[in-house]
Amino acid sequence: MRDGVGPEWVFIRDTWENMRRSTQREFFHWFPPGVIGDYAEGKKEFVWRGEQVGLVGRVTFMGVDDEADASKLASMPLGGCAIDEPSPATGDGGGVSRFVFQTAMMQLRQRGLGWYAMKLAQNNPDESHWTYEVFWDPGTPQMRPVGKLPPRQVGGFRPWQTREPENVKNLPAGYYEGQRVLLAGRDDLIRRFVEGKHGHQQVGRAVTPEWSDDVHLSVGLEAVRGVPLQLLWDGGHNPTCIVTQVTPLGSWLILEAVVGDGIGMVELIEDVVKPRLTDRFRDWFADKGGPGWRHIGDPALESREQSSILQSAALVIRRELGGSFIKGPVKPDDRVRPLRAVLRKLVGGRGLVQVDRVWAKPVWHALRGGWHNRVGRTGGIGEIVKDIHSHPGDAVGYGAAVLFPVGRLLTPGAVGVSAPRPYFTGGRGGLGFERPGFKGFPRELKG
Repeated sequence: MRDGVGPEWVFIRDTWENMRRSTQREFFHWFPPGVIGDYAEGKKEFVWRGEQVGLVGRVTFMGVDDEADASKLASMPLGGCAIDEPSPATGDGGGVSRFVFQTAMMQLRQRGLGWYAMKLAQNNPDESHWTYEVFWDPGTPQMRPVGKLPPRQVGGFRPWQTREPENVKNLPAGYYEGQRVLLAGRDDLIRRFVEGKHGHQQVGRAVTPEWSDDVHLSVGLEAVRGVPLQLLWDGGHNPTCIVTQVTPLGSWLILEAVVGDGIGMVELIEDVVKPRLTDRFRDWFADKGGPGWRHIGDPALESREQSSILQSAALVIRRELGGSFIKGPVKPDDRVRPLRAVLRKLVGGRGLVQVDRVWAKPVWHALRGGWHNRVGRTGGIGEIVKDIHSHPGDAVGYGAAVLFPVGRLLTPGAVGVSAPRPYFTGGRGGLGFERPGFKGFPRELKG
């Protein structure tokens, strides 16, 4: 507080209706209007009665579904902000966007304050939600340089969770035990809402129900040297590139995945893919004597641009990275069926498909259920939902259709290169599956 002026706070919820009937009601329970402060309904503002309670300042309540309210946020110097339920409780809709959070963070600049606060309250989020990235993995340890923080400010974002549910005393006896019974069969919901853990929350029907974290997920996958790579592509506003390799023993390693957001294919290649290939797969460049790579992807990438019939995304890929381009199938079912089939292949209890948990996280999140069909209110199965998960899902589907076509049995056989033991099994052999007559991929020539 400075010169009798207290901090300006804003409380944010996904919708004004949720704010009014939940967050605001709880706030007024602890701070009754007319006793602790005064509430102006038209302005949606609560002003503390400083002379009576020793608090000064103001709290503005906001539902970000109201554009008039949300637009005010960008011009409000704040001392503090509280966001209630930024991660949606159910479904993939609702919640508060990362953009709103970032906008509010930029407004923590009210003059005369010794520290600023941003408080978020929610159940532990789905691992694909932005709050998990910002607060848990990788987190945000520090934004400002050391010595540039306000005098009483602690840098970075920190999650905090009680060892036991803090609201048990306010709930009916046996509440959580009852919830566990109610949610039987939905382990994803039990993890989040009963056990208080992170995890994937299934929406709709998973496109690839064959996926299993225990069977298909690995850490620290490494490409087998001397064996070509396959780069899988999808276009659109979320252009996607997935680096994969079919090993001499027939295993399909999903090594790395990048998904752009609001950028074009050229930006993805120049800013992300090229640096990653140079950094991690330098020895695979064909023009430097490496085994090279080929590209498999969305057939629409070969469509010529309206501005120039000499330009297409596929041509950009080949020109910038070298290697040939193979079109995947147009029909969704023609790429989903091969992918589901290869996910069912197990050898020694491990999947023929192995996905790197860290470097190929978008593929992991897609195949475990983020890539999904819409389910209607009557239970009817609709089309695959187009969202951030559908791009890596489609890209892997194109690869599966070309590399592991349905109807071509995979059998052990000789290949054109030596067959070292797979890296991800700790040296166990026995993952020898190949298409009949497969002799290894030819060295890809640039262009």
